[in-house]
Amino acid sequence: MGYRLQRALQNAAWACAGVLLLLSVWGVGRETRRLTTLHEAHAAISASIAQLEQHALTIERSLLGLAHADHPKVRYVGYEPESLWRALQHARREANKELRALEARTAHYASKQIHESLMQLRAAWLQLDTELGEYLARGQPEQVSLSTLRVFSLERQSTFVGAIDQFRHRYQRAQQAIGQRVQGNLIGHFVLCLVGVGLLGGLAWWRWVAPAQWLRAALDQSEQAHRASARLQATEWGELYQRLRFYEQRLREAERFMHDLALGRTPAPLTPTDAADPLARSSRWLLQRLEQGGSIRIHTD
Repeated sequence: MGYRLQRALQNAAWACAGVLLLLSVWGVGRETRRLTTLHEAHAAISASIAQLEQHALTIERSLLGLAHADHPKVRYVGYEPESLWRALQHARREANKELRALEARTAHYASKQIHESLMQLRAAWLQLDTELGEYLARGQPEQVSLSTLRVFSLERQSTFVGAIDQFRHRYQRAQQAIGQRVQGNLIGHFVLCLVGVGLLGGLAWWRWVAPAQWLRAALDQSEQAHRASARLQATEWGELYQRLRFYEQRLREAERFMHDLALGRTPAPLTPTDAADPLARSSRWLLQRLEQGGSIRIHTD
């Protein structure tokens, strides 16, 4: 494989790893935001359901209290028709607000079951609200009619409270399914992020760490020097390795040259590598000075 082709493949691998890491990080951030938004929406809708149940309980107690306002036990507890009347009016207004808020918060859900249960809840509330409207239109506490009490007292599964329970159960199932899907996506993006980091780490090791180890092995003349030098030739570190090898050889030549001079032998001038090699000129100049000066006796073995 040629150097240019290998370099092109490495650059393509770097680009793919970088794109994969960026997309996975973006996916992790997106799914984290979705999960946070999902938890916030779940808390808000759960609070609305709890408030709606509380208002339904207040309406039921107020109606039962007004229906038995003349009973001795009711008077003994201290319930007054006027306070029950005001509590009924307040609970009706607040229940309308919570129901509208619940419809707005679940409008983006694609679950058919949630919308069906919400329609049933709305229908049950319209039936109750109609009865309450007719009763409160009298303007003062009066005996509650049987049809108004039946909204709460009979066939509980089809009443407003039963509709609230059904909506809560279906919403929790849908919310759990959405949460599991978002968590699965989050785990998948996180795994891809780890893969991207691993690829970048592997490429970085192959680009810088491995050539440095090969360069060290080749210069140390270890058992794997030949294999390491062959590997370096196919990388951008090959030129550096060649220069270091050249400098090492020149230093060995200079060392032999000075060793021969120290032993009194006449060394051969260093072989020039090019026309302007200063080291070769210096070796020739030094030999000429020694021969002309005669301060050192030169002989050959």
